Formats: sequence, structure tokens, C-alpha cells
Amino acid sequence: MDKVIHSKESKTGIAIQIFGIICFLAAITLLYTSTKSNSPAIYLFFAGFFSFSILLWVIGAYQKRKFYKLGKTPLTLTPSICTIGEEFKGSIEIEKPNFLRVKEITITLWRRSKTAGDESRNDIVWESSAATNINHVDGKTILDFSFTIPRDKEPTNKGFFSENKYFWEASFEFVESMQSIKRTWEIPVKI
Repeated sequence: MDKVIHSKESKTGIAIQIFGIICFLAAITLLYTSTKSNSPAIYLFFAGFFSFSILLWVIGAYQKRKFYKLGKTPLTLTPSICTIGEEFKGSIEIEKPNFLRVKEITITLWRRSKTAGDESRNDIVWESSAATNINHVDGKTILDFSFTIPRDKEPTNKGFFSENKYFWEASFEFVESMQSIKRTWEIPVKI
């Protein structure tokens, strides 16, 4: 059975704009409070929250516009969960005809480990590339690739109590109009 995975970038711009709306609502609350108390400090807080909310809205709009330059780009995996040591096939649908900028897909194993305090960091454990086979169908471009994850690598492990969490990503990146366009998909890998 096939599994469709949406890119991580599909939600970035919307999430930033939602946070901007939350900051805007906080600014309106501060403005309402300042009209009742007439405190100059509250007016300063209002100005800060209002400016920050506008900044977040603009950044979110920029990220969304950057995302829509390429479109949704869903990744379809066959089989739906990748098994270590076995070949899996993937296809990425790009809503542009004759798109020829991506020649390879990068497969990366990440380790998220805890550092001092509540901080965590992501480190690349292993990385390799797979060549794409480009097909043009119905005004869209389909990037097909296949890959076998080596037997000595870790499967996906995001257990709550795990000190080291492992996750796998497929990705590509290219530059268009002096902007770096990147797509990443988290892929499930089991033993």
C-alpha cells in the first residue's frame, strides 16, 4: 500500500502567521487594558506586541509565497513504511510542467539528542543521495527514485523516554530567483 507524505515546509508559513495572530490578539488586549489604566508602560508593550505581530505576519506570508513557487509536492512511498535492507520507491509530484531542476534526492538519518537542560540538537548520522528519474505527465513533473537503507542503520525511534531519537528524511534543494527552495519529508523506517 502507498503512503502520501506532505512536506514539512507546507505548514511553516501558516504556523508563523497563526503565531502572529496570537501576538496581535495580545496587543489588542494590552490596548484595551491601557485605555482603562492610562499607563504609558502598557502602551509600550502594546506597540511591541503589535509590531512583532506584523513582522510575523510578513515573514509567514513570505514563507507561504516561497512554498507556493513549487506547490504542494507530495511524496508517495511504496511500500508505505521503509524497511532497513529492503528497497523502497518514492515519487514526488511537482505541479510544474517540464521541471528539471532536481536531479537527486538526499536521504538523511538524523539523531536528536538532549543537551544541557531541556535543549536538544539534531546531528546527521548518515546521508546519501538517490538519482531521480524525471517524468512529465498531465502538466506535472513526477520525480521517481528508489533507495535501499543499509542494514547497519537505526530505524525511526521517537520514543518519549529515549535519550537519542532517530528519524529519517528525504529532501531536495535548489535555487530559483536567488531564493533557496527546499523540501523535506519525514519518512518512516522500521527494522
